[in-house]
Amino acid sequence: MAVNWTEEQLQVIGARGQDVLVSAAAGSGKTAVLVERVLSRVTDTEHPVDIDRMLIVTFTNAAAAEMRERIRDRLMQKLEEHPDDAHMQRQSILVQRASIMTIHSFCLQVLRSHFHLIGLDPAFRVADEGELRLMEHDAAERLLRQEYEKALPEFLTLVESLSSGTQDEVLIDLLLQICHTAEGHPWPLEWLEACAAGEGEER
Repeated sequence: MAVNWTEEQLQVIGARGQDVLVSAAAGSGKTAVLVERVLSRVTDTEHPVDIDRMLIVTFTNAAAAEMRERIRDRLMQKLEEHPDDAHMQRQSILVQRASIMTIHSFCLQVLRSHFHLIGLDPAFRVADEGELRLMEHDAAERLLRQEYEKALPEFLTLVESLSSGTQDEVLIDLLLQICHTAEGHPWPLEWLEACAAGEGEER
């Protein structure tokens, strides 16, 4: 069944030779448009691109699985329409190894393929959420110990204002909250410096 694309969607699907940034609300058909854009590149009569030469990243594993399924379904549909098309036959096979994954999975793949170039232990693994929380907490405690040793007046005033008795949990929680907020910005250090200078956005 033919899809009635909007003019804006057709612009996204057909755009070539330029960067494209698409901003659209949930449920507006972004996934369908991206699938069609991928298909249009694969089936381009002048400059076709093999599906396994593309990198298609999403934010969740569920979204990556859905994207792979949709692209495979559209390729199979095209193959049914043109069963003797050698290019489409090839794409229907290549899609099985296409790089359709989350950003984290792609980064992990790069690290596993090139660990020797950065001196990384090839047996490395990704920490789970619980381990990360413990590591963050330990790092915050080490930082506070270092600052206690320096005993700068500004730091001691902050501790006196936020800590309860001999416990620093409130200060640690605040420190980690600021850290997580900074990580949500494209340039975390610059954002923190702007905040320190009174120029950061209110959160």
